[in-house]
Amino acid sequence: MEKEFNFEKSLSRLEEIVSILEKGEVSLDESLSLYEEGVSLSVALQNKLKDVEEKTIKVFDSLKPKSLENE
Repeated sequence: MEKEFNFEKSLSRLEEIVSILEKGEVSLDESLSLYEEGVSLSVALQNKLKDVEEKTIKVFDSLKPKSLENE
């Protein structure tokens, strides 16, 4: 069973990775591993934001009065 995606924890981990990489105190191999993890998290976070945006638009559109939809 796949773990449920947690936006806040993923964002926090991405911020942690950026901080570690900015310090430059890890090996090249560790930097590459962290970079790959960060890119993966970034993509997942962007996808989640896009999904939430689409759902928000659908909810907003469903609340519009019917008379305004034809204008």
